[in-house]
Amino acid sequence: MIKNSEFFNKLSDDYDQMIDFENSLKNKSRTLLNFIDHKEKNALDLGCGTGADAIVLSKLGLNVDAVDHSKGMLKQAILNAKRFDTKINFIHSGLNDLELTAKNYNIIVSLGNTMANINRNDLGVLMKKLWAFLSKGGKIIIQIINFLKLPSSGTHLLNTFENDSVSIIRKYLIKPKSIDFIIDKTDKIKNNNSQIITKLYPHSADDFEKFAKEIGFTLEIYGDLNKSPFNKKESSNLVAVLIK
Repeated sequence: MIKNSEFFNKLSDDYDQMIDFENSLKNKSRTLLNFIDHKEKNALDLGCGTGADAIVLSKLGLNVDAVDHSKGMLKQAILNAKRFDTKINFIHSGLNDLELTAKNYNIIVSLGNTMANINRNDLGVLMKKLWAFLSKGGKIIIQIINFLKLPSSGTHLLNTFENDSVSIIRKYLIKPKSIDFIIDKTDKIKNNNSQIITKLYPHSADDFEKFAKEIGFTLEIYGDLNKSPFNKKESSNLVAVLIK
């Protein structure tokens, strides 16, 4: 198992084709409108990856700071921001080490399971820090997997991607208190196989309810970014919206 930042460094070259980057932009352009109004000016994207969410927020008229702990992901994000003619302030930092100059964000987003990369204690510390970064009435939007829908143990296949040059399999190995995120890659051109593994932490709606109560957020819980009702047994995603 490798460090989480190194995991995403190794993934960065394949990430955009794996997620179908341009299609992801279209989907995010539609769904993020469910959470943004014309009054919001400043946005922070935590775990920005290759920049899809940050680009959408910038296209929607917000001033965007975007953070990631992977230099490989940030390199791709900077290239994507230029390609889509957006000005974004990219910051290299882990979530646990996040230090920002005084700035009131109207909206903070962390989509695509980023928060599952830090443990429950560190998540609680981060949530208190984010409270201070938010303007009054500002909101944090967190999207993670609904881990309660997964099997209680064993291997769970997430998805596969394949083209003429590469095959990528993403899967979880589910343990009692954590989950190994495993990516198997076959390079068809070089005719070799590789595997990378990092640890995830299965946060729940109860965890966000606890943080909201302790810190003072108003909490809304949804099953996806379309604001569908959250069902512990059926929803594929957990979307927590914390409002200051």
